[in-house]
Amino acid sequence: MQTFDEWKSWYEAHAEPADPIEGASLYFEPEHGFFYYKVFSGGVLYIDHFATDDYQYLFRRAREMARRMGCREVTTQTFHPAKACTALEGVSGFEVQHARGQCIFENRRML
Repeated sequence: MQTFDEWKSWYEAHAEPADPIEGASLYFEPEHGFFYYKVFSGGVLYIDHFATDDYQYLFRRAREMARRMGCREVTTQTFHPAKACTALEGVSGFEVQHARGQCIFENRRML
């Protein structure tokens, strides 16, 4: 079990600054981590800055939250150097887009 500040420090040491998009809310469980989220028009729950010891567990929580809010989809995006994304192309459930030497790795789950 960790505090939010401990989870955030871990995330920032391994990923990037955990600065949420404007209007985002925080979901936090001391046992499993946190993510920021925002509901966009059309019923899309967007997850930003996801820090956890159990991705599947916290993503299930996001899907449950999305269903309660009447959303139709949960989506996340990460940006990586294009070379790092090559192995992910064609993987079911993921979309990879390339732009300016980086790729956008998008994970969409319909509810």
